[in-house]
Amino acid sequence: MAASSCDYDKTDAYRPSLLQGGDNFAIMSLLPEPLSRKRPLRFALLIVVLLCGLSGVAVAQSPPSDPDQPNPYPERPRLPELPKKPLARRNIWVNEHQFTAEERRLLEPSTQDHEDAALFLRLPDTGLVRLYPWARRRRVVSIDDLNDRRTPDFSAHACLYSFSKEKHGNGLHGFVDPRLGWAELKLGDGRFFAGFTGESLGVFVALGDVPLETVTPQTDGVTGLTNIIPPADYLEASSLSRRNRAGFQMDKFSYGSSLPVSANTTYVLRSTSNKRADLLVTFRVMRVESDGNVTILWRKLKSYPKPSWKRRDD
Repeated sequence: MAASSCDYDKTDAYRPSLLQGGDNFAIMSLLPEPLSRKRPLRFALLIVVLLCGLSGVAVAQSPPSDPDQPNPYPERPRLPELPKKPLARRNIWVNEHQFTAEERRLLEPSTQDHEDAALFLRLPDTGLVRLYPWARRRRVVSIDDLNDRRTPDFSAHACLYSFSKEKHGNGLHGFVDPRLGWAELKLGDGRFFAGFTGESLGVFVALGDVPLETVTPQTDGVTGLTNIIPPADYLEASSLSRRNRAGFQMDKFSYGSSLPVSANTTYVLRSTSNKRADLLVTFRVMRVESDGNVTILWRKLKSYPKPSWKRRDD
């Protein structure tokens, strides 16, 4: 049987087929489908290789730059660096914590301690106070807090005492900077702390089992605190604060901004707060309870002129 002009051998994938349509002949390629898909990719890769080669030749043939020739694209002048502004002080409204009647009862020293200190408390600038250790505010109220009717903020203020204000807490109320509190003494983790508020310095010295009424500014060990000169600016204040936190030795006495609590021990504190107060105070630990609260008997030895040093934002 004679083959038609449009018949083709289907077994030969590479043989072209001639289709007659009028006076024109169309040649259709019957290449395999995988090979037809690879051709565009190979063509694109070939173009990329040629472009890379041409760019390399152009760079190699570019004339070397003349160092004496002026740069047609001069650098723009850099803007002068502005001085960094210090952090601005922010005043916010602060409400002074008001202890409830039950909390004031907890802060009241025992009757026995009042009787033992009755004669000493007749002297001027003296006091007897009880401090509770600082504790992180918890979202769940403990059974002890419920039994004692303590508010969640009790420990945050019962651990602080201001000898200048003669009250517990930071002594802040109104539109003020909350960092600049009036508290000079803090109790926490079985230690006394000083210089913990903003722009303040505090140094302790422990004299041992020394009667409180015998301590004066001229007592051995106390002179290391009376000779302290307030800083002139915040840089000097920062240097003194680092020294106090690290602790130092002077005349066989140890000084520092933190000392461990020890019963029947007399301490002396020099607290210097910028634009607030500068005090020399001595106190004695009369009682340490099992829950960590401490009763101290104190006396103000000397009040210095209100210090004033340049702040960082001045």
